[in-house]
Amino acid sequence: MGTTIELERTRTPKPSTRPPGPAARAPGVLARVRYGLNFLFDPLGFVGGRFAQYGDIYYVDGSPPLYVLRHPDHIEQVLITEARAMRKTHSAFALLSQVLGDGLLTTDGETWRRQRRLVTPAFSRARLDGYADAMADEARVEADRWRDGETRDVSVAMMEMTLRIVCRTLFGHDASADAGAVRRAMHGFQSSLLSLELPLPKWASPGRYRLARANAALDAIIYRMITEARARRHPTPDLLSTLLAAKDEDGSTLSEKEIRDQLVTLFLAGHETTANALTWAFYRLSQHPEVEARLHEEVDRVLGGRPTTLEDLARLPYTEQVFLETMRLHPPVYMLARQTVEDVTIGGFHVPAGSEIVMWLWHTHHDPRFWEEPWAFVPERFDKARAAARPRGAYVPFGAGPRACIGKTFALMEGQLALATLAARHRLELLPGHPVELRPRITLSPAHGMPMIVRARRG
Repeated sequence: MGTTIELERTRTPKPSTRPPGPAARAPGVLARVRYGLNFLFDPLGFVGGRFAQYGDIYYVDGSPPLYVLRHPDHIEQVLITEARAMRKTHSAFALLSQVLGDGLLTTDGETWRRQRRLVTPAFSRARLDGYADAMADEARVEADRWRDGETRDVSVAMMEMTLRIVCRTLFGHDASADAGAVRRAMHGFQSSLLSLELPLPKWASPGRYRLARANAALDAIIYRMITEARARRHPTPDLLSTLLAAKDEDGSTLSEKEIRDQLVTLFLAGHETTANALTWAFYRLSQHPEVEARLHEEVDRVLGGRPTTLEDLARLPYTEQVFLETMRLHPPVYMLARQTVEDVTIGGFHVPAGSEIVMWLWHTHHDPRFWEEPWAFVPERFDKARAAARPRGAYVPFGAGPRACIGKTFALMEGQLALATLAARHRLELLPGHPVELRPRITLSPAHGMPMIVRARRG
């Protein structure tokens, strides 16, 4: 369901040990189902209405107690200042772990530190620079497929392109034949995970069956990649080969399940979020011809019709600003969650150990106190001088602090290279009459796809 919410300026709360909030959650099953359905069908509007009523922090009584935040200072406290007192053991991650297993996104403590240590080499500066050619090459392949006057669902095209990129760079695998299976699996995940939050018995939850089918389809692809990588006579310099060769201090290697969980996490997180950001970028460009014209002027001047390279990125600042502004208006990850392991103070309120904290980046990114004309598409707001004047927590599409997304630089490089390459060759027009609505599920995607008419710019 589409959501448009204008945020109100909030009142400074009076000193209190607990933030304001709705009445205690009713214990009955019907009441919990009603609450779950209201949240499921319009989570952005539901939470936005509570922020408008209660302010920057609101409290929901329950077991465990829930604190919901949107102010940049409070987000900075949770992600950076008080990061040592937080963990990711939250109900949202319990659901995600049914797909991702015990990967980087869902683990904590020593398990997470060990995994991060093993995965980090694949995201070193030297490795990232080496991925740029493959990113630009796959974007050129995508541009070659588009024909003047045809209609393409850009959301599908971007999913398939970013899937090929992540598989080629991180896994040494050609994913062209797997695109359809991955798309169906992702649809199964999106349609099942949030429905699992409803208090229904297992036998009455169709989401569980969709999730099982999606997991089985994805596992078949992942385990095939592992088998192929083990069979290579000469390992390639990618993440999968790194994990296969990794050894702990005691000399033990990772199990198949441990490798699978890391691959699934980076497989899904590494392509869907960037694909959604690129889809929304082309939609926004189609609605703002003045921004599109300036983008085209930049890519034409810098590239002059030749392929995009890593060295071009520094000369394409407006292209980067378009991508960053798109992720402000349409943050692919629109909320973050933590659980406290110690008592902390957030925004002047006492938050006891064991509490759940949810930070709604969507509402932070649209708050008029920190963003002039917050609903407008203004890439120039990301020039260095204006960006430096904002609170640190006002723009965190990749999180922040020690648990910031390890693939941030990968995603920004990929987004800028793909946007420049495709925009140099084509412009896109939204199919007339097509409804554009948000679908806030695991990530923020267009509810009805994004069919657009291709207009060729150069051969």
